[in-house]
Amino acid sequence: MAVVELYTKYNRVWIPDTDEVWKSAEITKDYKTGDSELHLQLEDGTELKYHVDPEKKILPHLRNPDILVAENDLTALSYLHDPAVLHNLKVRFVESKLIYTYCGIILVAINPYKQLPIYGDAIIHAYSGQNMGDMDPHIFAVAEEAYKQMARNNKNQSIIVSGESGAGKTVSARYAMRYFATVSKSSNKANVEEKVLASNPITEAIGNAKTTRNDNSSRFGKYTEISFDNRYRIIGANMRTYLLEKSRVVFQSENERNYHIFYQLCASADEPEFKHLKLISAEKFNYTNAGGNIFIDGIDDKADMAATRKTFTLLGLNDDFQMDVFKVIAAILHLGNVKIKAASEEKSSVSLEDEHLNIFCDLLSIDASNMACWLCNRKLVTATETVVKPMTKVQAGNARDALAKHVYAHLFDYIVKEINKALKFHGKQHTFIGVLDIYGFETFDINSFEQFCINYANEKLQQQFNMHVFKLEQEEYMKEDIPWTLIDFYDNQPVIDLIEAKMGILDLLDEECLLPQGTDENWLQKLYNNFLGKSTLFEKPRMSNRAFIVQHFADKVQYECDGFLEKNRDTLYEELIKLVKTSKFHLLANFFQDDETPMFPSNSTIKVKPARPGVKPTNKQLRMTVGSKFRGSLYLLMETLNATTPHYVRCIKPNDDKLPFEYDCKRVDQQLRACGVLETIRISAQSYPSRWTYIEFYSRYRILMTQQELSLNEKKQICKIVLQRLIQDPNQYQFGRTKIFFRAGQVAYLEKVRSDRLRAACIIIQKNVRCWIQRKKYLRFRNAAIIIQQYVRGQRAVRQAVSAAALKQTWGAIVIQRHARGFLVRRLYQLILVATVTVQAFTRGYFARKKFRRMLQEHKATILQKHARAWLARRRFQSIRRVVLNIQLSYRVQQLQKKLEDQNKQNHGLLERLTTLASTHSADTDKLHKLESECEKSVAQKKKTEEQLKKLKEENDQTITKLQKQNVDLVEQKQELEKNLHCKTVEMEEKMNELTRQVLGDLEKEEEQRKTLENSLQFQREDYEAKIKAMREEIRSLKEENKQLKQDVQNGAQVNDGFKREVEELSKQAKVIPQLKREISLLETQRKDIEKQMQEQVHDMRAKMTEVTKQLLRGLQTEDLRQRLSPEELQQLNEDGEVWFAYEGLKKATRVLEVHYQAQRESYENEIETLNLKTEHLSQEIGHLQALFKEENNTKHSIKEELARLTKENMDLEEQVDMKEKTIKKLQDQVNSLTKSIEKAKQEQAPPVPKVYIGMLEYKPEDEPKLTKNLILDLKPRGVVVNLIPGLPANILFMCVRYADHLNDAGRLKSLMNSTINAIKQVIKTHHTDFEMMSFWLSNTSHFLNCLKQYSGEEEFMKYNSVQQNKNCLKNFDLSEYRQILSDLAIRIYHQFLNVMERQLQPMIVSGMLEQESLQGMSSMKPTGFRKRSSSIEDLNSYTISSILHQLDFFHNTMCQHGMDQELIKQTVKQLFYLIGAITLNNLFLRKDMCSCRKGMQIRCNISYVEEWLQEKSLQNSAVKETMEPLSQAAWLLQVNKTTEEDAKEICNQCSSLSSVQIVKILNSYTPIDDFEKRVAPSFVRKVQSMLQSREDGSQLLMDTNYQFQVTFPFTPSPHTLETIQVPSSLKLGFLTRI
Repeated sequence: MAVVELYTKYNRVWIPDTDEVWKSAEITKDYKTGDSELHLQLEDGTELKYHVDPEKKILPHLRNPDILVAENDLTALSYLHDPAVLHNLKVRFVESKLIYTYCGIILVAINPYKQLPIYGDAIIHAYSGQNMGDMDPHIFAVAEEAYKQMARNNKNQSIIVSGESGAGKTVSARYAMRYFATVSKSSNKANVEEKVLASNPITEAIGNAKTTRNDNSSRFGKYTEISFDNRYRIIGANMRTYLLEKSRVVFQSENERNYHIFYQLCASADEPEFKHLKLISAEKFNYTNAGGNIFIDGIDDKADMAATRKTFTLLGLNDDFQMDVFKVIAAILHLGNVKIKAASEEKSSVSLEDEHLNIFCDLLSIDASNMACWLCNRKLVTATETVVKPMTKVQAGNARDALAKHVYAHLFDYIVKEINKALKFHGKQHTFIGVLDIYGFETFDINSFEQFCINYANEKLQQQFNMHVFKLEQEEYMKEDIPWTLIDFYDNQPVIDLIEAKMGILDLLDEECLLPQGTDENWLQKLYNNFLGKSTLFEKPRMSNRAFIVQHFADKVQYECDGFLEKNRDTLYEELIKLVKTSKFHLLANFFQDDETPMFPSNSTIKVKPARPGVKPTNKQLRMTVGSKFRGSLYLLMETLNATTPHYVRCIKPNDDKLPFEYDCKRVDQQLRACGVLETIRISAQSYPSRWTYIEFYSRYRILMTQQELSLNEKKQICKIVLQRLIQDPNQYQFGRTKIFFRAGQVAYLEKVRSDRLRAACIIIQKNVRCWIQRKKYLRFRNAAIIIQQYVRGQRAVRQAVSAAALKQTWGAIVIQRHARGFLVRRLYQLILVATVTVQAFTRGYFARKKFRRMLQEHKATILQKHARAWLARRRFQSIRRVVLNIQLSYRVQQLQKKLEDQNKQNHGLLERLTTLASTHSADTDKLHKLESECEKSVAQKKKTEEQLKKLKEENDQTITKLQKQNVDLVEQKQELEKNLHCKTVEMEEKMNELTRQVLGDLEKEEEQRKTLENSLQFQREDYEAKIKAMREEIRSLKEENKQLKQDVQNGAQVNDGFKREVEELSKQAKVIPQLKREISLLETQRKDIEKQMQEQVHDMRAKMTEVTKQLLRGLQTEDLRQRLSPEELQQLNEDGEVWFAYEGLKKATRVLEVHYQAQRESYENEIETLNLKTEHLSQEIGHLQALFKEENNTKHSIKEELARLTKENMDLEEQVDMKEKTIKKLQDQVNSLTKSIEKAKQEQAPPVPKVYIGMLEYKPEDEPKLTKNLILDLKPRGVVVNLIPGLPANILFMCVRYADHLNDAGRLKSLMNSTINAIKQVIKTHHTDFEMMSFWLSNTSHFLNCLKQYSGEEEFMKYNSVQQNKNCLKNFDLSEYRQILSDLAIRIYHQFLNVMERQLQPMIVSGMLEQESLQGMSSMKPTGFRKRSSSIEDLNSYTISSILHQLDFFHNTMCQHGMDQELIKQTVKQLFYLIGAITLNNLFLRKDMCSCRKGMQIRCNISYVEEWLQEKSLQNSAVKETMEPLSQAAWLLQVNKTTEEDAKEICNQCSSLSSVQIVKILNSYTPIDDFEKRVAPSFVRKVQSMLQSREDGSQLLMDTNYQFQVTFPFTPSPHTLETIQVPSSLKLGFLTRI
C-alpha cells in the first residue's frame, strides 16, 4: 500500500514547531494526490491548513498508533522518524518514569536527576542470565549481553558510553562495572572486584569537577579494560585516560569548580596529618576560588576526602604514597598564590619572602631563590651566546600556571599508573571487557581546542559505529536470506580526512607550532587558503576573521582560533623543568625525566587488529604536541574497539536545570542528533525497519484471517497468504527464514485494518445484543398481555356458567365416579395378590433345593481334599526331612574345614608376628653391644681417674666379690630353670604324643586327656609367669640400686671434679636400662596377649570339635535314628562316605592341634631364651657399673627389705583376689541352680507360649557398617515398600537404638547414632541434586526425630502414646543432644531439598505464569524490535501452567509416597508458591510489555489453576494462598479501572500486599494492547502516590526470591507399635533379629 493512501481522515501526523520541535495534529479531510493543502486539527482544537508542495510531495510525518507508543525498542515503531523517537522517549520518561530505551543496538539512557530503586543486587541477579529483549531496557541488560557474548564467543567486548556533560556517562559506566563485579567473582581472595570499583572514586576525585551543566563532570576520557580468566572471573583491570582538561587547574568559569581533590584537601586541613601542608580555606586559594562558589549542594568534601583515602588504602596504596600525592596537590595550591609583581613594563619579580613560595619550595624540596628567579625570567640560547630575558607580569603568570598544569597532569598520570599496578594481575588474561567513558559531541557559544579534539574523537567513534551498524544489518539480512541492498547514509570519512589527513587541520597546526614566530592568525590563514572553497565541510564565518566552521556529522561547529597554538604546544620553559628535576622530592623529580616510559603499559596478551587502517603520525617531533599525542592515543583506542564487539550506551541530558523527570524536547533532539541516534533511525527507516516473527504476526493479526486460511497447518504459510492478500505491493515486505520484514508504515496500515475489523465486529456485536435486548423486552410484554387476557376471559366464563342445578349435577357425577373407580381397583388388586403369592412359593422352593444340593457337594469335596492334602503333606515332609539331614551333615563338615583353615591362617600370622618381634629384639641387642663398646672406650680413656680411685676400689672389692657370688647364684638358678624347662618340655612332648595316640585310638577318651593337658599347661604357664615376675622384680631392684649408686656418685663429685664427670657419663649409660625394661615389659604383654588368643582359640576349637563328635556319635549310635531311617535311607546317607569323611576331618583336626601345641611350646622356649639373654646382658652391665661404687651392702639390704614388703603385699592381694573369686563362683553356682529350678518349675506348670516381640532388633557391633550401608547408603527410595509404614528405615534404626539402650552399652549406642548421622550426611552430599533421595531422607530423618521424642520417656511426648508404646521407651540413656543434632540435620536437608525443587521449578515459572496463553484468544503479542530476535516457530519445549502443575504434582506425590508429615508438606508447598509469586511478580515489574489488562487476566486465570490444585490436594486451609496475594493484587491492578479518584482509593485499599513503589511501577508500566485501551494518566499516578505517602513499606521494588520461611518440624507420634514392624527381605538386613 502506498504511503500517500494513509493520509486519511482521523489519522494523525507530526508537524514542525518552534517551541516543542514537533506538534501532533489530526487529519480532518482525506488527502488526495495533487492537493496543495492538508487539513489538520491540533490537539487544542485549532484548525490548520498545512501547505504541501505538489512537486516535491513532502508530507508531514505520520504518527504511530497508540499501541506502538512507549515501546522498549524504537525500531519496533512502524514509522521511524525524528518526531516518533522524541515522542516515544518522552512518554517513557515523563509518564512511565522509564529512563532506558533501546534504539537498535544503542541503549538510550536519560538522566532522571533522581535516585531510582533499580540498581540493587536483586535487580542485578534478575538480569543475570536473561536474554536482552526479555527484560525492560537497562544498563545491566547491556552489561549482561556483553558478558554473555564474551563467554559464548570467547571474544573481547567493549561498552562505549558517551554523552555530553551531565548526561550520566560516569554513573552508567560505574553501574556497568559494578554489574561485572557482582556476577563474576574473582578466583582469588584479593577482592579484585572491590579494587576495580574502588578505582572510580579516586579517578573522580582527581579528574572530575563541577561545571555549569554537571556537579560531577568527568574532565577526561577513560577506557577501563576489565580482564577475565578462562572461567570468566575478574582477575584484574587496566585503565587508559585521554585528554585531561589541564586548564581547569588554573582557571574556572563562573559557578564552576576546580577538581574535587583540591576542595577535599582544603576541607580536611584541620586534620593532624595535614598540618604540615599549611593549607587554608579553598576560598583563599586563587586556583580554587575563580568560579565564585566552592561548595556543592548535598556534598560534604571532608567526608569525600575520607572516602578517597579509604579507596586508596583498599587499592594497596599506603599512607606514604597518599601523603606524597597530597603534598604535590597542596604545593600546586600554594603555587597559585605566589604573587608576581611588575617591576616595569617588561620585567616582573617574586619576593623571596613570599610565604606561599617558601611553602611551595619546602613541600617539593626546591631552592626558593632559583624558583623566584626562573618564574620571572627565561633563557634564550642563540648560536653564539645564552641570554637571560626577563618576562612581563602576564608572561610570568602564564609560566607559573603552565608549571602548575604540567605538575598536576603528571600527578594525574602517575596516580592512574599506580592504580593500574594495584589492579595488575599475575595470571593469564583470557578475555576482557572494556568500558569507555568518553565525552560526547560538544558545541558551545565559544569553542576552542578542547572542543575540537572532543568532536574529532566523536567523529572517529561515529564512523566506527556506522560500520558496526551496517555489519549487523548485513548479518541479519544474510541470516534471513533476504537480498542485501546498499543504503545511502552519511559517511563522515571526509570530515576525518579534513582533520587528520596529511596537510589537514592537525598537521597544519603542528607545523605552525614548530615555527618560532607561529601565531593563531597565521595558522588560520593557512586553513583558509587550503580548504576554503575546496572542501564543502570547511567554512568561514561571515562576521569573524578569527574563527572557522567545520561541518561535523551532528552539526556545524564554529571554532575560535585564539589559544589553539598555545594549548597544542603546552609550553613549559626549560629552566623550570631543569629546576624541578633538581628537586630532592623524588616523586616530583621523576615527573620530568627525559626517558619517559609509556604511560599505560598494557598487560593484555590479546592482539588487536584495526578494522581499517588509520593515519599514523610520521614526524617524531610532532608527537610532542597535544594534538599529535591525542591522535596517537585515539588511534590505539580505535584499534582496540575494532578488535572487540562494541555495545553502545548514549546518555541524554533531559534539561539544563537538573530537574527530575523534566523533558526539554529541543535539548533532547539536539543530543540525539549529536550522539548518532537519529542517524541510526534514518538508516533503519530506509530498509525494512519493522520486523515481526511469524508467531507474533499470526497471534496479532489472526483476526484478519479467513476460516480457510486458518485451516492450514503451517503458520508460516498462513502468514504469507494473509500478507499477500492484505498488502498488494510485494516490495513493501520481505519473507525471511524466521521473520517478516516490513517497510515503514506497513505495520501501521495493518493496525488500521485490524482496528477497522475490530470496529466492524463491535458494531455487529452491539447490533445483535441490542436486538436481543429489545426482543426479550417485547416477549416479556407479550407474555404479560396474554396472561392478563387469559385471566379476564376465565372470569367472564365462570360468571356465565355457574348455577344451582349445574352444581348439583356435577356433585352427583363425582360421587358415582368415585365408587365405580374404587370397585375396579379393588378387584384388580385381589387378582394381582393371588398371582404374586403363587409365584413366590414356587420360586422359594426352587432356590432352597438348589442350595441344599450345593451344600452336599461342598461337604463331600472337603472330605476328599482333607485326605488328599494329608497324603501330600506327609510325602512332602518325608522328602524334606531327608534333604535336610543330608544338607546338615555336609554343611557341618564344610564348616569344620573352613574353621580349621582359618585357624591355620591365624597361627601362621602369629608366627610371623613372633619372628618380627625376634628381629626387633636382635636389633635391640645390637644396640646394647654398641653401648657396651662405647662404655669400654670411655673406661680406657679414663685410666687416670681409676688410679686415683684405687683406694675406693679396694674398699669396694669386697662388695664386688659379693655381687659376683650373687651373679654365680643367678647363673645357677638360670641353669636350674633351663633344666626344669627341658624336663617339662620333654614331659609336654610325651604328653602330646600320648594325647595323639589316644585321639587316634579312641575318640571318647580324648576329652579327658585334653582336660589334663590343659591343666598341666595352665600350671606351667603360671609357673613361667611367676618366674618372669620374679625376674622383673629383680630388674626393678637393680634399677633402684643404679639410682642409689648414681646419688652416691653425685655426692662424691664434690671430692673430685674428674670423678664427677665419670659418674655423669656412667649415669648416661645407665639410662639405657629403663629402655630395656620397657622392651621386656612390651614383650611380656605381647606374649600374654598371644597366650590368651591361643587359649581362646584352643578352647573354642575344642568345644566345637567335642560338640561335633558328640553329635556324630550320638547320631550314629542312637537307635532312634536307625528306627526312623529305613535301611535304604541309611545306605543312601553313607553312600558317598560322609561318615568316614567326618571321622577323617576329626583326625585332621587333632593333628592340627598337635602342631599348634608344638608351635606354642617352641614360642615359649624362644621367649624364655630371649629373656635369659636379656638378664645376662643386664647383669653384665650392672656388674660393670657396681664396680665403681661403694656402700652397696646398705642399698642392697634396703632393696631386699622393700622386696620383702612388696612380696608380702602381693601375696595378701592375691589371697584376697582368690577369696573373692571363690565367693563369686559360689554365687554364680547358686544363681545357676536357682534359674534351672525355676525353668523346670515353669516348664512343668505353664504350657508352651508363642513368641512375643518387644520391639527391638538385635545386631552385632561388627554388623554396624553393614547396617548403615544397606539401610542408608545403598538404599534406593523406589525400592522400599512404604505403603504400610511410613519412615520404615527410621523405625528400623530406632529399634536398633532400643537394643543398644536395652544392653546399657553407651559405646554401642554412641557408635550407632554417629554412624547413622554420618551416613545420612554422606547420602545427602552424594545425591544433593536428586529430588527423590532428598525427599526420602527428609521424611525418614523427621520420623527418626519423632521416634526419639516419642519414646524418650518425657511426659510431654508420652501423653500421645498408647500403653504398649510407653513400655517401649528408652530406659538408660537421654538422647536429647542427638535430637538437637538430628533437628539441625533435618533443617539442612530441608533447605537443600528446597534448593533442588527451586532449581527444577524456576525455569518454568516465567514461561508458564507470564508468557504462555492459558486463555486462548487473549494474545497480547506486539512487535519486539531489534533486541528480541527469537525464532518465529513455536517452541515446543516451552513451559505452560500445566507444566508447573505437573511438576507440583510430582513433588507432592513423591513427598506423600515417602510418608512425609503433612505439616512439613504444607511448609514446603508454601515456600514453592512464594517462589512462584515472587519470580512472576519481579519479571512483571521488569517487563513493561507484560503490564496490560489482558496479561492481568492471564495471570488471574493461572492463579485460579494453582488454587484449584491446592484445593485438590486439600491444602487450601494452609497459609499457602497468602504467598500468592501480591501477585493476585498485581493482576487485579492491571485489570481495574484507573481513571477516577474512587479508582485510586480502591487501588490503595485493595493492594495492601504491594508496596507503594510496586504499585506506582505497575501503573507507570501499564501498556495498552488495543486502541480501546487507554494509558494511565500521570495525574492519576500522582494522585495514587499522594494517597500512599502514609505507608511505611520501604523503597524495595523487587521481592526477595531467596527469602525462606522459618521451618518447624512438628511432633507427630507414630500410631504403629514397634512390635508390629517387620523387616522386609528386600532391604537385605538378614543379620538383624527381632527380639
